[in-house]
Amino acid sequence: MSSDPGVHESRHPTLKQYVGIAIFLFVVTLIEFVIILPVDFRGAGWTIAPLAILSAIKFAAVIFFYMHLKFDNRLLTWVFLGGLALGFAVVFALVALFLSWTPSPRSYAAEHAQPCTFDHEYVCAQYKPAPTPLPTPTPEGGAAPTQVPAPDDASVNDSGELVAVGQQIFLTGQGEGTATGCYTCHTIAGLEGAAGLLGPDLTNIGAEAGNRQPGVTADDYLRQSITEPEGFVAEGVERAVPGLMLMALTSGLTENDVDALVAFLKEQQ
Repeated sequence: MSSDPGVHESRHPTLKQYVGIAIFLFVVTLIEFVIILPVDFRGAGWTIAPLAILSAIKFAAVIFFYMHLKFDNRLLTWVFLGGLALGFAVVFALVALFLSWTPSPRSYAAEHAQPCTFDHEYVCAQYKPAPTPLPTPTPEGGAAPTQVPAPDDASVNDSGELVAVGQQIFLTGQGEGTATGCYTCHTIAGLEGAAGLLGPDLTNIGAEAGNRQPGVTADDYLRQSITEPEGFVAEGVERAVPGLMLMALTSGLTENDVDALVAFLKEQQ
């Protein structure tokens, strides 16, 4: 075995070669950005082939020079190239699968599907209800203001008004606090705008809530479902999926908001 340092140096790229490869990789990456940067090009089918070829070229340059594969046993070259070929085969197989096979929606989803354009809050713009003005009795018995009041102690003494405030929160997420509107995920038959298809149907939740969790009253069950939705998920309820509703969705509600929402849901018989 030779101890000549020149033998070792000859099996590695020179500094000039390293710099040249670095410049080459920079140019290839720049070409990739030119392909994907224009908005009109993003997602276009014709971009797949050139991007795949450029990625393969960059992969080869890195492993052959920076990982010194060019100077190692040729068997290792075939191992790396085999992995590359396998990766491309899997990717193109998946692309071909999704291009040739379109899954059919479940019958329930197909029957209730509605066209939708999402706004910046990822809420269906066509069915986003406007806040409903609620009347509030004044101390002097005069005309009620038209603005929507916050559900404080003065404005929710009457049970009917408490239910109205709960409906407002259900449809808009706006009360004393702020939350995601319940209508985005839940359906209540007959309530305009409440046509969500992700969470359970709440059309009869007032009658069913007391039977969902043994030993728990309807009020307590509804309150827990709002404030701690991950704490208990009823079995046998369609679209009741653990982890689908998170505490973060309702964490902005105040105690008064929750009281109003519970009162509204109890009315859904």
